[in-house]
Amino acid sequence: MTKLLEKNDKNGFCLNVGCGLIAPPGWTNFDSSFTLKLARTPIVGSSIIRIINGPDWPSSALCGDIVKGLNIPFESCDLIFASHVLEHISLSDFHSAMNNIYSYLKKGGIFRAIVPDLNYYIKKYSSQISDRSASPKASFEFMEKMNIGYAQSRRNIFCRLLEAVKNSRHQWMWDAPSLFSAFVEHGFQGVHLCEYGDWSDVRFKLVDKKESYADSICIEGHKE
Repeated sequence: MTKLLEKNDKNGFCLNVGCGLIAPPGWTNFDSSFTLKLARTPIVGSSIIRIINGPDWPSSALCGDIVKGLNIPFESCDLIFASHVLEHISLSDFHSAMNNIYSYLKKGGIFRAIVPDLNYYIKKYSSQISDRSASPKASFEFMEKMNIGYAQSRRNIFCRLLEAVKNSRHQWMWDAPSLFSAFVEHGFQGVHLCEYGDWSDVRFKLVDKKESYADSICIEGHKE
């Protein structure tokens, strides 16, 4: 990790949490996906990934879980970014992740997060349920778009293991007021809603993607 800090020292240390396949230079990119761990397994990992048609992970993506904590020093990060990550962890794990994120930031460091907007989906459901032609499928669309619940049988132990490995389901949803409050609760100052392109630090441009904002909210705060 010392080498990572030295590598990023010139431009500051920027941490991308739950990076997925977006792992640009200039950022230290972590993800806890099982397929990334598998891909990094010596000798057999890459072969297994090809067999299961897993994602082509960039070499700059590192294995790490923000809930359990990362092997980086406290107060070392200028920027931390998390796009569509926080909704995939339980409420209890969310608080653990936020505590870790806050501890890794330098004073003045900025955390920017994007999550699906619960309020958007509720409004859409409410509109459809009031429409006689759309109402029969309103609940189905709500569940599918929210990525919660299960349409297929879960009796098969293999299916359950696959679900656990993929971790694609949303475990806790947020709207703007609740996420804003959570930022404040964890000590962040200057908390505010953001839109794509209104970066308080231009380095966010490397990890931030416009398509991530569809039906979503973005909130930013800094550490004093």
